[in-house]
Amino acid sequence: MCLLVHQPSSTSFSNDFLADVYSSNRDGIGVMYALGGRLEVVKSLPANADEFIAFYRQHIEGRESIWHARMQTHGDIDLENCHPYQVTPRVALAHNGILSTGNAWDKSRSDTWHFIRHVVRPALALDESMLLDPSWQSFLGDLIGASNKFGLMTADGQAVIINRKSGVEFKGAWLSNTYAWSAHRFGVGSAISTRYSSSRVWSTYYWEDEDEGSSLGATSSVKRSRSVSGQDLVTITRAARNSYVRGSLAQWVQDAPGKAAALVNAIEDDSTGQSGLLAWDEPELVVEAIAEWFELEEGLPRGKSAAILEDDPWARYGFQD
Repeated sequence: MCLLVHQPSSTSFSNDFLADVYSSNRDGIGVMYALGGRLEVVKSLPANADEFIAFYRQHIEGRESIWHARMQTHGDIDLENCHPYQVTPRVALAHNGILSTGNAWDKSRSDTWHFIRHVVRPALALDESMLLDPSWQSFLGDLIGASNKFGLMTADGQAVIINRKSGVEFKGAWLSNTYAWSAHRFGVGSAISTRYSSSRVWSTYYWEDEDEGSSLGATSSVKRSRSVSGQDLVTITRAARNSYVRGSLAQWVQDAPGKAAALVNAIEDDSTGQSGLLAWDEPELVVEAIAEWFELEEGLPRGKSAAILEDDPWARYGFQD
């Protein structure tokens, strides 16, 4: 899921915060910043929290920059898949979220790499000035959905955050989410907790319905939007939490994709409902998102083990062959 940060030169994060970020995002760190009319992009695969902190102190602190701490979802764990990615010689991009376009063309590369190659790079190669056009920024935000955030920077230091409103402010910096770090420990409330605070707050989810108009009487899966009250979300969360504790979260997602979609939309603070569509398209990622939120937000034990099982990474979420 990762963490994307846009920070001014005056921001300096504590070692405690940085170690916390590393604990949930161990698959690489990268930064982009402008220097002397050039765009500098530096990446690393730190082996431990100390190396992560050292990278921050050397390459990020004291600079206006956009940096990214990665937790792998698509693509290999290597420097090439670390963010930021070079889009053009003068523009780079980092991403937080899961793009529905995926990475089917090359499984070794991330979903971000694919989206840049096929969408962003062709557009900016044709007209780089579009990056600073508010209408194009709005279009790009709608295209990727509110649960996804892009951070882009130019060689002259202009920073653009796509879907900025979906993030939070902390220590004078903008952070893309509250689930990839222990926000509650540092006095920052989560998006999902905020949504539950009042029944006047609404989300979107989808459910399955029978196609009664079929001449063959077949049942088809239809994704339809529906309003869900804060109280309904509380009930859904309780059911998901009980399934997680019992080790059957994957089965719950499979049996109730509409409810899983509602919960993921709330976790991602996604009013468009696009995040929830993954409950049908890529349910394992929805299981991961919900499990990570319980682990990071509530401090629940990490399933079978605190470490991801190398031989069966989905076993801790209840997936079985």
